[in-house]
Formats: sequence, C-alpha cells, structure tokens
Amino acid sequence: MTNNAGKTKQIRTKKTLTSITWILIVGGLIATLAVWLFAKPIVLTTNTIPTGFSVQGVAINQTSGYVDYRHLASNGVDYVYLRATTGTSFVDDSYQSSYNRARSAQLKVGSIQVYDASVDASTQAQYFIDNVGNRVGQLPIAFYVTDNQIDTQASIDRLAKLIQILNTHYNKSTVIYTTPSVQSKLSSTISGTKYWLIDTHTTNKSNKNQFIQYSEDHTIGSGLKAIKMPTSVFNGTEKEFEDIK
Repeated sequence: MTNNAGKTKQIRTKKTLTSITWILIVGGLIATLAVWLFAKPIVLTTNTIPTGFSVQGVAINQTSGYVDYRHLASNGVDYVYLRATTGTSFVDDSYQSSYNRARSAQLKVGSIQVYDASVDASTQAQYFIDNVGNRVGQLPIAFYVTDNQIDTQASIDRLAKLIQILNTHYNKSTVIYTTPSVQSKLSSTISGTKYWLIDTHTTNKSNKNQFIQYSEDHTIGSGLKAIKMPTSVFNGTEKEFEDIK
C-alpha cells in the first residue's frame, strides 16, 4: 500500500510539473508575440492617394534599409527616386543595386543629387556622373536643395550652373526638390526648371510643380509588411507620366 501511494504521488507530481512547464512555454510565446507586435504594430489599412491624383511614388535613401520594390509596386507605387550623391562627400553604395531591383519591379526610377553650395558646380556634377553613370533613370534628375544652401546669390548661381551641366550631359529634364520657401527664393534666378515641392497640402497644382511630396511617412501596403516612406504624387495625368523623361 505504501509503495503504491508513493508511485501515485510521483505520477501526480510529474503531471503537475508537465502542466506548469507547458503553461510557462505558452506564456513565454504569448509574451514574445506581444513584445514583437508592440515593436512593429500591424497596420490594417493603407492610406489612399490624395484626391485628384493618379500617380504616386516614394523617395529612398541609404537609411531606408532594404526595400522590397515589388511590394511597393503591388501597393500603388508607380515610381521611386533614389538618393545618389551629396556634393562630392557622399555616394549611396546601394544605388546601383536599388536601381536594378526597382526596374525589375517595373517601377520608373529617378536619381537625386543633394546640392552642396560649398562645392564647385563642375566638380559636383562630375562626382554625380562618375558614380551614377548612364543609369540616371527615366525621370527628371532631382536636385535636393535646403534653405541653408542658397543663402547667397553666388550659391544660387552655382546651383543653376550645376543643373545646366547635368541637363546638358544627360539631355534630360530636371526638378528642384525643395520647400515652398526655397522655391520663392529661386524663382527669379532659376525659371526654366520645374519643382518637386515638399508640401503637406496638394492644392498647389501650378504647372511648375511637377511633383508634390505630401507626406514624410505615408503608409505603403498593409499588415506586417506595411512601411512608412516619404511619398509624392505626380502633378499630371497617367499619360503625361508615361511620356515624362
């Protein structure tokens, strides 16, 4: 009797330990899942393109990390702009591979040169040419310009010369990627170049604004693959976008 009672007690103890073990495992899995979900929230819906526009795209630089271009293409993105160089001090090492993958996803591609007023226009243009080569894309070359880079007339003239050099070299149109305040400062000196305006309002449909970046962190896609990116619209029809170069 004593022996049987001992065996029964051992069986009960093992069952109890097994139950506790499973509870701990399941609890750990639930806790891990909760932490992961809080770290990367599930986006259930995708923001739509602003009313009145039919073509949109995103701006990408090295800090964007790995980008799934096919995912972008399947979620309403028609084009991507890749940041290529900054003055003569920086080149995005991933530019060429990003270009290949974006084109493979059937996206139109544009390149961005970040303007540096401290660098001679010819030297800056050559740096861009050396690193981008002929893979400049199917869209206008974009020049990203900030307020502090055009604080003198000399810096504005240098920008105008840079635009002219690359326009001639590639025989391509150009856009200045900037804010409304910078646009107003440049309008009297650089009149022949269109703009990619950074403005949360998309009401300014002036012909000089070829693109409008309406959000710095627009949600592309839904669910766990959703990604937030600087997103712009093309200020024109789908036919005009197809004809752009």
